[in-house]
Amino acid sequence: MIDKIFLQLKEQLKNSYSPYSKFRTAAAVETDKGIFFGNNVENASYSATVCAERAAILNAQVHKSKKFKKLYLISSSKKKDIIPCAICLQVMSEFFDPNTPVIIYSFLGKKTIYKFSDLLPISFSKKELNNAKK
Repeated sequence: MIDKIFLQLKEQLKNSYSPYSKFRTAAAVETDKGIFFGNNVENASYSATVCAERAAILNAQVHKSKKFKKLYLISSSKKKDIIPCAICLQVMSEFFDPNTPVIIYSFLGKKTIYKFSDLLPISFSKKELNNAKK
C-alpha cells in the first residue's frame, strides 16, 4: 500500500529549484498545526542553498507550530535513500525531541524510519549556551 504522504512528497519534488545539482528533495513536517512542506532551493553560491528539511521546518515555525511530531523526506535519486545533512540535523535539534520519527522514502517508495537521536546522537543545544553563561 502506498502512503498518501509519499505521493504528496513525490508531487512536491516538482517544486524543487535545483538547476545546478539536479538533485531534487522534498520534505514534510507533521506538527500540532498540520503538515508543512518544503523543497530544496539551490543558489549559484552553493552555501546559500536551503534544503527541503529546513524549508519545511521553517514553514511550520512561521505558522506557529509548537510540537513537531514527524519529518518525512524524499529525493529524486533512484539509486539510494538519503539522510538529512548535518546543517538540517542541527536545525532539527532545535525543534525535535530525541524520539521524533524521521521517515525517509526512496523515490521508488521504500520507507525507512529512524528516531531523530539515531541520526544526531549528540547535538549543540540551548543547554550548551546556558552552560557558557555560568
